[in-house]
Amino acid sequence: MALNGINLPLAFTAQEAIYYKVFKEMNFTDHDIEVFFTGPAFLAWNRMGNMQAWVGPLSENWHRNQVELQHKILKRMRDFGMTPVLPAFSGRVVPAFKRNFPNANTTYMNKTWAHFQPPFAFVTFLQPTDSLFQEIGANFLRTYISEFGTNHVYSADLFNEMPPPSSDPNYLQSCSKSLYKSLTTVDPEAVWITQGWMFYSDSDIWQPAQARAFLRAVPLGKMIILDLQSELHPQYHRLPSYYGQPFIWCMLHNYGGVIGLYGSLDQVNTGPFEGRNYEGSTMIGTGLTPEGIETNDIVYELMNEMAWRKGPVDFHEWLEDFARRRYGTDSAKLQLALMYLKRSVYNATDPYPNHGKYILIRRPSLKLTPYVWYSPNDVFVAWDLFVNASDDPILSQSPLYKHDLVDITRQGLQLTMDAMYPKVVQAFRRRNVTVLRKGDSMNTMPETK
Repeated sequence: MALNGINLPLAFTAQEAIYYKVFKEMNFTDHDIEVFFTGPAFLAWNRMGNMQAWVGPLSENWHRNQVELQHKILKRMRDFGMTPVLPAFSGRVVPAFKRNFPNANTTYMNKTWAHFQPPFAFVTFLQPTDSLFQEIGANFLRTYISEFGTNHVYSADLFNEMPPPSSDPNYLQSCSKSLYKSLTTVDPEAVWITQGWMFYSDSDIWQPAQARAFLRAVPLGKMIILDLQSELHPQYHRLPSYYGQPFIWCMLHNYGGVIGLYGSLDQVNTGPFEGRNYEGSTMIGTGLTPEGIETNDIVYELMNEMAWRKGPVDFHEWLEDFARRRYGTDSAKLQLALMYLKRSVYNATDPYPNHGKYILIRRPSLKLTPYVWYSPNDVFVAWDLFVNASDDPILSQSPLYKHDLVDITRQGLQLTMDAMYPKVVQAFRRRNVTVLRKGDSMNTMPETK
């Protein structure tokens, strides 16, 4: 991260241990707090308030190890000159909150979320307009800073994938003011970072009047918006430069750790410069916001260069250079293969969150539809070029070449199954056992030259 110039990394580890301390001080029981947290694999959604309790609880030993880990993470980030972004309180409280505070102004966010039902959804939300919000928010931040120190930048999302209880601009303004005040009460230098995803996912609610009220409730420059999927759905146009608040042009790219060759190289190549040159632009940087990583290295390599460049790259030159750097040799076959991939799997112009749902790995059914937005033949040609490049002795020893060969082989096999699937279904419905048994007659993978 540091070598790629990333200087504002999220550092959310161990916040559950701090919440545990805060809620214990408010006389909640261990059980009250345990059912507030999900298991580790679901903490991303628990922290945003989308769900609770699922595959929990978290053990005391887990909390202790997370605190130790966070100290190591923060030390390394600070040693590299990074500014870690710490978590802040955003209103989610334990399910038993009203038992101890019967007069608190609470509501429930998302009766269901991603098919999760109560008690796993239906998270209790303390209204930011309630004075307890300030008290808990300040206590959480004070406790966190006491344990880990601070670099004065904090992240909190009030309504991420959760419609606010009211769309009244005055209400939204008061919510924003309250959260910011809970930060500055403890740290007068506080800067609040928030995701701009809600402006896209709930755009029918977040019209210009609502967004402006929410954003301008905080002094200009004291809130930073993550324009979360700028490569495909930038919001800084619809909400002009977030009404003066600085924003970061972010590439989301991956939903849920999906595996498969996918990307929007053209948009990544031009979008950051369009953001910079937008009239009245308040863009202050570029960022990465994937839900999963360690796939499609070529996409992240290009995106990480954008902060250093003055303009878009020439793809012919860039792909040649990328192949040389990645594989350690000049291979015309691999350079050509990357061009075929660039115009196919890496030419997505719409968000394909399910781009990894190939027939081969989906639940068996006779009603599936292959999900491909490009010419599979381009991938087959690239696959053939990758295989034929293996006669290079340098490549035969290259771990990155082998890694990418496996990736493109998986993609090719999945596409082959996609092509065979309609014939399998047709043969089954016609009860043509001969065709079903003779699978090679259904293979439609084209010959490549």
